[in-house]
Amino acid sequence: MPVPRGIRIHPEATVHPDAWLEGDVEVGPRTEVGPGCILLGTVGPVSVGAGCRLIANVTLGGPLSLGDANVLYPQVCIGLPPQDLGFAATTAGPGCIVGHRNVFREGVTVHRGKTAEPTRIGNDNQWMANSHLGHDGVVANGCVIGTGSVLGGHVVIEDRVTIGRRTAMHQFARLGHDSVVEDTGAVTTGLPPWFVSQSINAATNVNHEGLRRAHASPDHVTSVEWVFDALYRSGAAPHQALPRLRERAGDPVVDDFLRFIEASPRGLCHGMVRARRGQLHDGANASVTATGNEAASGRNTL
Repeated sequence: MPVPRGIRIHPEATVHPDAWLEGDVEVGPRTEVGPGCILLGTVGPVSVGAGCRLIANVTLGGPLSLGDANVLYPQVCIGLPPQDLGFAATTAGPGCIVGHRNVFREGVTVHRGKTAEPTRIGNDNQWMANSHLGHDGVVANGCVIGTGSVLGGHVVIEDRVTIGRRTAMHQFARLGHDSVVEDTGAVTTGLPPWFVSQSINAATNVNHEGLRRAHASPDHVTSVEWVFDALYRSGAAPHQALPRLRERAGDPVVDDFLRFIEASPRGLCHGMVRARRGQLHDGANASVTATGNEAASGRNTL
């Protein structure tokens, strides 16, 4: 077990006299720790990088590595133990690793990991007020997490994802890069890259605005649209359309979708119209011609 190194405050840092630092805590240069902040390195070390701003009443618990130039608004809590009745709050676990230039607005909570890997947040993410990331979650870079959104444990969110207000993600769900979940949505499975969800657990459209902003080539856009049609407008359930995608393996865009699908343990979101057993349909204008119970949400497993 590593020996605690005590409190280390860089000479260029500013720590308010009303802040509380305890245990193994390191504060980097040009960092501001405001009034009422609590940095607890008693369970594991807390390291705060250069140029961070902890505005007021921020609580950080170790093990935690917070990178450079992060801004934490009042009532942000990062690195506290998971909300798991079987996890003792005195257990360090793998902790949290947070990158650079993230903004955490009022009341954001991020819990530390409980398995082999830490909870991870990359760079340049915007966490709006009262949003939450559960233990063992992974959020990459350039994402926007809407006000009041709740991301369960073990979720994986790739680069440049936008999550609307009051959205819920089930544990182990995944969002592919450049995808969008609109306000009050919910995802319990996987939403592939470049797709938009405007309904609970449904992929409803292609993120054309994201493709435009990314300066995607016409061929890239065409390939994304083809994958969307194959998965959600062919009359087959998403997992039944996989052979069509594999026939086009070697196309970098299709390969990216196959990578995401194979890494999604809970399967894929369904489309706006879902096939009943034994039924094929042509999308939004389908007519029901077969009997049988509609598949339960999120059951398109691979």
